[in-house]
Amino acid sequence: MTWLNHHHLEYFRLIAREGGLSAAARRLGITHSTLSIQLKQLEAALGDALFDRKGRQLVLTAFGEQVLTYAEAIHRLGAELMDFAEGRGSPQQRRPFRVSATASLPRTIVMELMAPLLTSGRWGPVEIRQTDAQTVLGDLVSGRIHLALSDDLLVRPGVHSHLLGSSGVTWYAMPALATRLRQKFPTRLAGQGFVLPSAGVPLRRALDRWLVEHARGFRVVAEVDDAAMLRVLGSQGLGVFPVRDALKAEVEDLLRAQPVGPIRGVTERYYALTMERTVRDEGVAVVVGAARTRLARER
Repeated sequence: MTWLNHHHLEYFRLIAREGGLSAAARRLGITHSTLSIQLKQLEAALGDALFDRKGRQLVLTAFGEQVLTYAEAIHRLGAELMDFAEGRGSPQQRRPFRVSATASLPRTIVMELMAPLLTSGRWGPVEIRQTDAQTVLGDLVSGRIHLALSDDLLVRPGVHSHLLGSSGVTWYAMPALATRLRQKFPTRLAGQGFVLPSAGVPLRRALDRWLVEHARGFRVVAEVDDAAMLRVLGSQGLGVFPVRDALKAEVEDLLRAQPVGPIRGVTERYYALTMERTVRDEGVAVVVGAARTRLARER
């Protein structure tokens, strides 16, 4: 049986995070050659290369990316073990929690999904950031975050998607226009101007298909990648705009917009992404459970 040297695994993790041997060696306070030997010993123990050399840079191999996932998890568990052993891991102690969400996911929905952790007093600080899908996946695989949130089914080896629920979508407009368009919906949408999500967003693809079928000659007045900005532009009377059913109350109360008609056949699904097939992390379980209950009520 080959025993895993945890020092070697930690050295590898730092090399990956620092982007090279020299920076990692400086961080560790050891020589470049010593660190290089430790890396080779780990590769020999695992039976495959962890990095490819591109010029002066070290780039993780596909195998190395998977090993990094385990290295980050082992590092995090080790830190939690030491906290527990030193008495800092009691149930009363707040625990940091880090989340990345795809940029196309409305901020309001992200905040509502995270509300159980933000208000419980048991977790903190809760760090939330929104970015592109590939960065979200990279954060998750590298162990930098506990949970990823997405409005699309993101696929990557080792990543597991947990469906939280879905939301229908409805066309909205300012009162006078909404009243007129409702009379013969969806026929009167033909030739209308629309404010839509940016091309490439999952919801936009579904909306385009619906519009081609039901709103002949429609015009795209504006397209934006931020859901809040989309609603603001729509509330300025620039055109008809889509609203997730989960956000209807906010739009009607704050923007005074009114529904035009349901976009039948178009739904937006929400996913929690983890490195666990079965959710074991308590914080992740709280988010997943509360989200499924809330989104089920919206259906």
